[in-house]
Amino acid sequence: MMKSIRKELARYPAKRVLPLTKPRLKPFDVETTFAEVTLARKEHTRKYHGPDSLLYSAIYPVVCVMKVFGLAPYDFTGDEITPSNACLIFSFVFIGIYCHIIYIVYKRFLNVRRDKAILSVVETTKVTVNYLVAMHDLIFTIFTRKTFSRIWNAQQDFDERLSQLGYPRKETKIKIAAWILLASQIVIWTAVNQSGMFAFEETWTFNVSYMCTYIGTATAVYKFFGMASFLGLRFHQLNQIAKENLPPRVGYKSSNVSRQTIQDLHNDLMLSSETLGSLYSWSLLFWLGNLSIHSVSNLYFIIDWVILTPWTNIAWPLIINMWCWLIGFITQLLALHIACDYTINEANFMGAILIEWDARTIQKFPYKDSFRTSLYLLNRRLRFSAGGLFDIKLSLLCSIAHVMSTYLIILLQFPSS
Repeated sequence: MMKSIRKELARYPAKRVLPLTKPRLKPFDVETTFAEVTLARKEHTRKYHGPDSLLYSAIYPVVCVMKVFGLAPYDFTGDEITPSNACLIFSFVFIGIYCHIIYIVYKRFLNVRRDKAILSVVETTKVTVNYLVAMHDLIFTIFTRKTFSRIWNAQQDFDERLSQLGYPRKETKIKIAAWILLASQIVIWTAVNQSGMFAFEETWTFNVSYMCTYIGTATAVYKFFGMASFLGLRFHQLNQIAKENLPPRVGYKSSNVSRQTIQDLHNDLMLSSETLGSLYSWSLLFWLGNLSIHSVSNLYFIIDWVILTPWTNIAWPLIINMWCWLIGFITQLLALHIACDYTINEANFMGAILIEWDARTIQKFPYKDSFRTSLYLLNRRLRFSAGGLFDIKLSLLCSIAHVMSTYLIILLQFPSS
């Protein structure tokens, strides 16, 4: 028995144990370690779908705020975003909160005697209009969840396809912009809250309740601003890819991406953008009307108190509070116009690039008539329309300023009391 055990043990020689005084560390090989790290980076693929996608991770803090206000009733099923009944609870909760807030505000307005009659009329009109817009935003979000989800998923499909073509997106700038937007809004609304409490001698609870519907409408505005900007950035990247792959005027050069692929990708983005524009057509009209009314009224009170009131009787805390509100409204107006104008320009620029592509091709191959397939892009123009009445672009700001100044002059004609 012992002999057989010894024979078996002889087949497995004992490992040599180093004494404690000798070092046991393996020497560090720089080249081997660098090769392992490089291989690990290559194997780590970027995700463009699901909650771990680059875009969703970059804007996650903003999405959380939107979910709290009931404006993002979506969740992920697998790698695709879908309507969520659980998140829909926040939408219904805020519908009830807004109704309770408007009741409290109306009750407060009835018990407050103002020195100027027009002040009561304007304040009541402003609150009512903003309440209606806030309620529209929530109800609109509830009934358009599926369409919005399709737009988001189509955008993620576009990112993945670009990555497969060798043009992966980097969302670092989006992440920085999201945090800047969040921080700036916190600063603006904190300034509105603190200056309002001091100017009107209000409690923190009432002041925050009054602001709640305004923060809700601002959140809805920035939700559209984000989606329109994301599409504009993708149009811009696609335009850059098309320019890089243009045929040379002299000589020959192979293109990494074909003209047909670029045209198909542009068509996918156009479908998403047109759907977004159609979806938010009436919302854009309501937002512009709401922001314009509030901007005009705030400017009226600032002018009335600064110019028409003796300097000894000027209430500076009220003026500071009105300026804080005005900054918030103008910021939203600028965000809407800049996002729409940028996306429209980038989307409509592709037609000129593809026409140039065809022109260079015809110079080398005169009998090739593929240029006819690009002519429709000159007529297919992206537009963001406000209820079908006018297009949203930067030039519209001049028209809004003209109309606002007209109504401001009319308001100043009313007697002060």
